[in-house]
Amino acid sequence: MSQPRIVLEPSTPLSLRLFDRIPLPAFWAGAVVGLGFFLLFLLYTAAFGASIGRHADVAFERGWLAEGIQDCFLGFTIAVIAASVRSTRTEIEALRPSLGLAPRDEPDLEREVLRYRRLPLALMGLGALLTGYLTVSSPELWIDGQMPGWTHPTVLWLAMRNTVTWWIALRGVALELLLGWRVSRLAERVEVVDLFDRAAFAPFTRRALRSVLLWMMLAAWVSLTYIGPGALGKLLVVGVAGLSCFALAAFVIPLVGPHRRLRDLRQRELARIRAALRLARDAMLAQGAPPFAGGRLADLIAYETRVLAASTWPIESSTLPRFGLYLALGMGSWVGAGLVQHAVETALR
Repeated sequence: MSQPRIVLEPSTPLSLRLFDRIPLPAFWAGAVVGLGFFLLFLLYTAAFGASIGRHADVAFERGWLAEGIQDCFLGFTIAVIAASVRSTRTEIEALRPSLGLAPRDEPDLEREVLRYRRLPLALMGLGALLTGYLTVSSPELWIDGQMPGWTHPTVLWLAMRNTVTWWIALRGVALELLLGWRVSRLAERVEVVDLFDRAAFAPFTRRALRSVLLWMMLAAWVSLTYIGPGALGKLLVVGVAGLSCFALAAFVIPLVGPHRRLRDLRQRELARIRAALRLARDAMLAQGAPPFAGGRLADLIAYETRVLAASTWPIESSTLPRFGLYLALGMGSWVGAGLVQHAVETALR
């Protein structure tokens, strides 16, 4: 069975369009992209660097290792975005039977979900330019603590590679949240909603957990870049906080639509129960009340208790532990990198 093609409206990012032409699973396609960038790095350093695999004037000796990690980060980022888009199409297909769409509306469903606004992605692109500048101009990167001029071959390579990498990564973050929100809005179209059987909303929960897992695995890979002496001490708090906020948003956003449907259903059900309770109470207290009035009142009270106890979030008992495990995978790797860096710096003193 062929993979679902990546189709985004109104246009498809170039990186995804190229990635979708590689007939490999997402992980291996990402590895191919990363290897391609690494081979380009070797050719560049052979022509303009201190030696093959080593930049001139940088403060770390194993530049080839850091470069390999960064290049794989770039490739794996595209892989994660592509996997997320493809899984979105799978989730749309899983939701179709419960949406009750007219035949004429079915072809437009993917077009409605798999689209985005250009402005948020453009703002993320500006953030990538700023990130590329800050990472290249960091004093810890250079031997004498001073960045050479912008025409220096090492500066040109690092500025290009960092900007491209963070351009793809930050736009991918925005795309993930935008697609999550559009999937969430499909909950408004689910025809049959049962407060005590939330199986119709299972695709939304799968979407939430899959998003967190994919991006936290990528975050764990990024943490390898900062093991050893460097600037991670300054970035650790920002990195962990940013990862936490993004993971929480990626988890919650797809569940907002189902939550609203279940919340509204519970409110309507409680209104019906309490109206019936008032009638049963009045009948029981009235003179000549039928003998079943008290029993009906007790049944209504028991049912009201059950409705109040029903969750309005479409998650099971295992969902939150799994979310915590995935979050720990990403954040724990950064904390672990910070501990390794501290140990290395202590040993070198």
